[in-house]
Amino acid sequence: MSFFPVKQSLNAFAKLKENIKLNGVQESIKFVEIFVVDGHHRLRAAKELGIQNVPVQQVKLPYAGYKTVEDLIYSPY
Repeated sequence: MSFFPVKQSLNAFAKLKENIKLNGVQESIKFVEIFVVDGHHRLRAAKELGIQNVPVQQVKLPYAGYKTVEDLIYSPY
């Protein structure tokens, strides 16, 4: 599950999607528990292309600026 990935331009996403269509997902999707922490765009592209199996890697916190699971959960201000 992912909540708020960094936005990517439509052009950049189209290029990523085309690359994944031609070469598959080359870099694993990183996750902690049920949260994607790296690879939101790769995962979305794979889903849109109907790719059901992608490489994944479970990582431990801290990772990519996330220190706790609470950091991964959106809390409205």
